Amino acid sequence: MSAEKLDLLLNEIGPLLLHNTSKSGALTPKQQLSVALHWLECGAQYHIVGDAHGVDKSTVCRTVQRVVNVVNNVLLNRIVRWPENIPNEIEKFYRIAHFPHVCGVVDGSLIPIDAPTNNEPAFVDRWGDHSINCMFVCGATKFFYYVSANWPGSVHDARVMRNSNLYRRFERQNIFPNAVILGDSAYPLKQWLMPPRHNNPNNPLQERYNRRHKGTRQVIEGALGILKEKFPCLHHLRVEPRYAANIVKCCTTLCNFARIGVNDDEVEVLNENNLILQEDENIVLDHPEREVPIRAAILRQEQILNLMNN
Repeated sequence: MSAEKLDLLLNEIGPLLLHNTSKSGALTPKQQLSVALHWLECGAQYHIVGDAHGVDKSTVCRTVQRVVNVVNNVLLNRIVRWPENIPNEIEKFYRIAHFPHVCGVVDGSLIPIDAPTNNEPAFVDRWGDHSINCMFVCGATKFFYYVSANWPGSVHDARVMRNSNLYRRFERQNIFPNAVILGDSAYPLKQWLMPPRHNNPNNPLQERYNRRHKGTRQVIEGALGILKEKFPCLHHLRVEPRYAANIVKCCTTLCNFARIGVNDDEVEVLNENNLILQEDENIVLDHPEREVPIRAAILRQEQILNLMNN
């Protein structure tokens, strides 16, 4: 993040980081932001970051939590958002691999965490590690439009999608008429959500569809790579699940902020700001069967296939 963007970030959240105390030695907003960014950008143990800044590890812990909460409360819904000019976004996606009508690409990512005290088995993912399952949507320039960090690692990507605000909003009415989101084979076929085709791989038209689909969907993989490169703390968060979810959202927000800054335009907000799953709730593990696509979704996919044949 450039010095200019750091100053802009400090102007945005600095007033909310001021300590309401008359005691001496309280960290200034700039010091708090420096400590929090240092930890987010390296993921080191608290005492290592504390030694670098001349503060106690408990101060680092409290400071990081404070900055994460302020960033999420003030900036998340202003920065992790859909663009206003969707036709322009569709054109950018088309230039990547000539897949028509794409307004975004979606993928899930498992963020490793320490084993939680409550409901520990639910957080064991398919690799046998403890994690939370996060869903991201990004645009053609790898700018994040949506993030959900509501579910433990054992939950299937399709269930994360089905229980998201994104799914409910697009199922009710596509907010971008005729636009589609591309996802991998874990996601169901919908009029607005297009996974790869597997019915007849020997069909040249379907091969072209899958090839262009894969070429376009690589954007989200690159975006997640950038996010985790900027914030190595996401390689393993040694915190409880709810806090881990907040850190993921904070890092996503800061990743966007580092690229464009703050935009105050009114936009439709679909982000979820709270975990659906409480740590003390009973968790039902499920492995959902693949949804049977409705006829309208099949016809929509056929329309896209025909466009590629022209």
